[in-house]
Amino acid sequence: MTRTLVTAEAIHTQDLTAPTVAALVIEGDSVFAVGNRTEMADLAGPGARRIDLPGATVVPGLIESHVHPTYAGLTDGWADCRTPPCTSVADVQAALRAANVGTGWIRGWGYDDTLLRENRHLTRDDLDAVSTERPIIVQHISGHFAVANTVGLAAAGIDESTVDPGDRGFPRTDDGRLTGLAWEVDAVVRLTDAIPEASEQDVRAALLRSLELARSRGITTVHDLAIGIAGGAQELSAYHYLDGRGELPVHTVGFVRGDLRESIPSGDEFRSVAPPGSRFRLAGAKLWADGSIQGLSAALRNPYACNPDHHGDLLYSQDELDAKVIDIHRAGGQVAVHANGDAAVGAAISALTRAQDSDGRRARHRIEHCQVSSPADLAAIRDAELGVSFFVNHIRYWGDRHRDRFLGPERAADIDPLASAAALGLRFGLHSDCPITPMDPLQTIRTAVSRLTSAGSVLGADQRISVQRAIRAMTVDSAYLVHDEGRVGTLAPGRRADLVALDGDLAALADGAAEIPRPVLVLVDGR
Repeated sequence: MTRTLVTAEAIHTQDLTAPTVAALVIEGDSVFAVGNRTEMADLAGPGARRIDLPGATVVPGLIESHVHPTYAGLTDGWADCRTPPCTSVADVQAALRAANVGTGWIRGWGYDDTLLRENRHLTRDDLDAVSTERPIIVQHISGHFAVANTVGLAAAGIDESTVDPGDRGFPRTDDGRLTGLAWEVDAVVRLTDAIPEASEQDVRAALLRSLELARSRGITTVHDLAIGIAGGAQELSAYHYLDGRGELPVHTVGFVRGDLRESIPSGDEFRSVAPPGSRFRLAGAKLWADGSIQGLSAALRNPYACNPDHHGDLLYSQDELDAKVIDIHRAGGQVAVHANGDAAVGAAISALTRAQDSDGRRARHRIEHCQVSSPADLAAIRDAELGVSFFVNHIRYWGDRHRDRFLGPERAADIDPLASAAALGLRFGLHSDCPITPMDPLQTIRTAVSRLTSAGSVLGADQRISVQRAIRAMTVDSAYLVHDEGRVGTLAPGRRADLVALDGDLAALADGAAEIPRPVLVLVDGR
């Protein structure tokens, strides 16, 4: 078998036995050896393929531990309602009118009520002004809310007679009329389930587009947290189709949307290892314990700074969450629980710990986002051997508003408490939650290191971590979250030959003013 010799300015292996080397040898899809240039050239042999990368820095392939690839790919074809470019309700309406071609549903993506000039959610009346003939749905940038026009509500069978007046998922005006807003995941799903399914071809194309983008940015493995969130059961079928044809650009570890678990086809059982030759496996299922801080729907122990009478709400009682978690646990799966507020983090810790204690299986169940959490929460996560993936991009995209509006300076400074988690010995991942924020892992690493907000402020300097610690979080520690640390995440003999070469030094990631290094070569399975 022909070997491949890779040389670079520096190869940071994330392996403590040989943390930095100048060369490595790949055999097949695995790392064969690492060391100095002379030794590795001798091992590779005279017929080896050579990849010389002068001036480049090589690290293990980056792992995005929480993204929604199909969702991201599908939004490419929807009206762009984000801010920018939309700064007002009128701008959103204009974007939707521009998309009003053809027939069927008009879909919009990414409005943010806290950035619009009107400082409010869209309403059915806003969307009725665009069309009273075609159904319209616009989804919030958080993914936790959506708004439909009157035709869209009717298509979903949602009106004042079919929704209980006390249902918080569908708010009403003072006179009892539905506003058009679907509040939180269950309500959003009830609305989006009325939209005709995308074609198999469209779902596959959307998934492939996102995974190709991931690879171009140095990502060699993604964790898909909620397969089915945008394309239903077709998302799982798309993975199998592309994987069976050898077309998946990167490895994927999947967590199916929790309410779709019962509909998983026979043979799609949860797996701890991908089948030979496969780049996809289904590891478990995803649940939601609360909503989003910027939507005021995350469940906090103490009130929101902007609303002293409001704590947010848990989406399930503790007993309900316990039952959902243990069901997935007993089926042999890992459970990933979305929890942004500290009340939700506490509920998730309780549910996940009880499931593991029920039979002693340490499944490394996960808490996703973990925006607001106390030192006691972090210690409990460590002691229960749970995993956590921090949505550190929140600092860049919402940090200023968390400080000035939602949480206040003290709590905002401690969101995504990376330094505290590291000091406790927690192994954690970092993520973009794409399409909620862009899938750009090197920018995510810079945010973890600098804690710079979009306005240029440092939010919580004490919670900054080093570049190497951030890279560890996006390589071997993210692999650890899904029991893959023995296969990937380090450039050590026997590990999968997944790597990315960057066109600069890692020190640039610590300098908020410096240009971020970019990938010049990405290998997955040595290819």
